[in-house]
Amino acid sequence: MQKLPLHTAQHFILHSQLLAPNTGLSGKEGTLQAIRHLGYVQIDTISVVARAHHHVLWTRVPDYQPDHLQELDREDRAVFDYWAHAASYLPMEDYRFSLIRKKSMDNGNGFWRLDDPELAAHVIQRIQQEGALMSKDFVRSKERPDEPWRIPAINMVIRQLFMKGELMAAGRKGILKTYDLPERVLPEGIATDLPTEQEYIEHLIRRDLRAHGLVKLSEFGYLLKIKRQAFHEVIKKMIQTGEVVEVEINSLSKESYFVFQKSLTDFSPTNKKQFHILSPFDNLVIQRKRLSELFGFDYTIECYVPEAKRKFGYYGLPLLFGTQFVGQLDAKADRKNKILILKNLEWTEKPTQVMLRAFDKKLKAFAKFCGCEEVKGLN
Repeated sequence: MQKLPLHTAQHFILHSQLLAPNTGLSGKEGTLQAIRHLGYVQIDTISVVARAHHHVLWTRVPDYQPDHLQELDREDRAVFDYWAHAASYLPMEDYRFSLIRKKSMDNGNGFWRLDDPELAAHVIQRIQQEGALMSKDFVRSKERPDEPWRIPAINMVIRQLFMKGELMAAGRKGILKTYDLPERVLPEGIATDLPTEQEYIEHLIRRDLRAHGLVKLSEFGYLLKIKRQAFHEVIKKMIQTGEVVEVEINSLSKESYFVFQKSLTDFSPTNKKQFHILSPFDNLVIQRKRLSELFGFDYTIECYVPEAKRKFGYYGLPLLFGTQFVGQLDAKADRKNKILILKNLEWTEKPTQVMLRAFDKKLKAFAKFCGCEEVKGLN
C-alpha cells in the first residue's frame, strides 16, 4: 500500500478543494465549475459577514458575485436547491440522486412531518393555479399560546412537500425560497429515474473523492444514513477496476484513505502559499474530526454556543495560509456604514511578516466582498 507524507496529503486535499493557488476559475462559468466539482455548497442564513454559500464560492472564484449564483439557479437552471448533508446548492445534472432522499420521506423519514393531506392539497392547488409562491403567501393559522416555538402548520407542510420532491425551489428572494412544481423548474433532458443503491453510492464516492481528494470509509456520504458496508463493497469493486487506490498517510493512524488513482498520479504540489479567510461552513472545514486529524486544527463555531460560554466569538472564520491553519477571525459587516468590524483575532503562533502581509491583502479583498470599504477594530 502506498504511503503519503502528511504535507503531500494536505497539498493534495487543498488542490482537490479548489483552494490551491491559480485555480483559474472566473465569473459565472467558474462558479458553476466550482459547484460541480465540490458536489454541493451549503446554504446558511447567517449574514454576520457574507452568507456561507456566497463566501464559499468567493473563496474559490476570486471575481465571484452573488448574481452569478442567482442566474445559475433562477435563469439557467444549472443548479438546484435541496439537501446534501444540509440545505445546499447542487449541480442540476445530479438531480436524480436527490430522489433517493425524497423517496425516503414517504417511508417515514421526514423531519418536518405533518399528516395533513388537506392542507398539502391546498398548497399544491394554489401553486398550480398561481405559479411560484413563498410560504408567506399563504394564510397561517395562529400558533397555540402554549407552544410559541411551534412552526406554523403551513410552513411544515410546505417544507415536507419540498423534501418529498412534490415542490421545488424556483429561486430565493434573499434567503427565502419560492416554491413551484418540479415540472416547471426542471430543464428539459434532466434524468428523473430513481438510481439503484449501487449507482447512488458510486455517485457519492466519486463526488467525495473529486472534492476532498483523500477520503476514509467513515467520511463518505457525510451525515447520510447509509450503511458503511455498502460503501465498502462498492469501493472494493472500484479498486479492482483500478479507478481507486488505497493509501496510508504517514504520522496518522493506520486507517486507509481512498483516492482516484489518476488524480494522485497527475498531482504535483506547489510551493506557493495562499491566504484564505474561510467560512465556518466551508466544504473543507465542515467535517471537524477530519479537519483535526489532517490539519491539526480543532475548530468550533460558537454562534450556537451561549454567549457566556464562548471562548473566541460568535462567528469565528478559520484562517488558512498555505497548508496550515494559522488562526481565526471574528468579524461583523456593518453594511450600512460600509465597515468590516474586527472583533477578535487569534493566531495559533506568532505570525511572520510574510503571513501578515498576505492576511492584510486578503482581509481588504474580503471586506470589499462583504460590501465594506473600511476595516476597523482591534487597534
